Amino acid sequence: MQEILDFDTKLKSERKVSTFLVGAFTVMGLGLTVPLWNDSIKWTETLFCFQHNSEEPCEAQNIRRGISWIVEQERRNFIFDSRITFLRVMPPEDGSATGYGALGTAALLTAYGISKSLTDRQEKAIHSQLSLLKVKALENDLLVEKHLDVTEFSKSKQADITKAALARETTEVLEAMKPPGEQALDEINGRLQGELALKQHELTLSEIEKHITDNKLAAAEATKKLEKISSSAIDSKGTTQATSDEKLKTSLIDALKSHEGSWLWKVITAAKPLWIIGEQGTGKTNTSVAIGLIRKYCLGIPVFRIADRHLNGANSKVWALLAAQNKADNDSGIIEVLQDTYERRLERISLDLDEKQAEQFLLDEFTHLKDIDEETVKRFIKSTFSDTRKAKERFIGVTHLGTNEAFGDGTSAMRKAGSFLMEKFTADGEKPLSRVVIKHGLVDTQGNKLEDVEYTLPSWFEAFRIHQHFNGKPIDFE
Repeated sequence: MQEILDFDTKLKSERKVSTFLVGAFTVMGLGLTVPLWNDSIKWTETLFCFQHNSEEPCEAQNIRRGISWIVEQERRNFIFDSRITFLRVMPPEDGSATGYGALGTAALLTAYGISKSLTDRQEKAIHSQLSLLKVKALENDLLVEKHLDVTEFSKSKQADITKAALARETTEVLEAMKPPGEQALDEINGRLQGELALKQHELTLSEIEKHITDNKLAAAEATKKLEKISSSAIDSKGTTQATSDEKLKTSLIDALKSHEGSWLWKVITAAKPLWIIGEQGTGKTNTSVAIGLIRKYCLGIPVFRIADRHLNGANSKVWALLAAQNKADNDSGIIEVLQDTYERRLERISLDLDEKQAEQFLLDEFTHLKDIDEETVKRFIKSTFSDTRKAKERFIGVTHLGTNEAFGDGTSAMRKAGSFLMEKFTADGEKPLSRVVIKHGLVDTQGNKLEDVEYTLPSWFEAFRIHQHFNGKPIDFE
């Protein structure tokens, strides 16, 4: 309560000081603004006589006065000007009245500010004090509650101690009243009961240890069985999956080997670059992707790079079947790819890689590249016919023509000696035919070069069907 009284005393003291200041500033402000209520104090006035005939003497009841600048404005009225006679100009009684008025206004505003500030400050202080009092009241309630709980707990424990002490004293008195023989008999019984309890305790511990040991043995046996079953399941699953994949590979390879003297399998497994030519609508891109998929799944050769100006357009769905590390889909990007491939081949040749590190590069729409950067294309072409085998690169190129115009002058012999050239056909410009002609690249059993050999592609040789063969929909080769 003393804290509340001190707080109230503080508030009263502040209100007294504030009331005095507000009153002083209010009186000062009103006093300073009093001169503003009288025009004669603020303005210069003109004394004049207003009468109908200006030639008659001015009488006292006709004498008027007015603020000089207002009178000057009224003199524009000729009737008014002709009926007045100016007597004299009276200066303002106090020229500083306007300044005093401003000071008075400032004093009144100061009084308001002091009053408003005091009200807001005391309102916040009262709310803060009430919140503090609520917190302290809650703390007191908690202290009282805890004190009562401790007191009750202490009384309960004291009662238990008193009961235990009385029970012990009673037992000692009863023991003292027994004869010596009965006391000796009680001692023997107590010793026997103690030994019996100890043995019983040892037996219980032994039984518990036995149960624990049995449980550990059972858990170990169960764990061993589970591990054996899990290992068998994993091995079985891995073996089944591996067997399934091998069957898919074997069935596809057997179908390729059995087709027309296995010419297609020879082209797929050869390290020489493969060029596919033909008109529009002959299915060149689809065939190149189909060969790339077979090399990926059956030979384990990943696709490192794809370059096609229609990569994200008309050919996007078939290209999506191949997962390549690098892709180029515009002319400038493809030219950079050709430059990088030339240098990459030289680097890979210097590393002397084995067949397990082979990679694929598929290039489409080669026909027009010579017009963009002839020097880069020439260097790339010569590298393709001479470096791909040593660089362990399986290259497939697609173009419309297989002439010097497309590959450059002086490359005819190099092309025939170092690459396959497959030509595809169409009868209507839209649907590709199964007919193909291997212009060069194949040899007979004696090593003689074969030219313009005509074959056919299997009816199932299509990129989407080959992809489905390894992804849940095997091809029926029968």
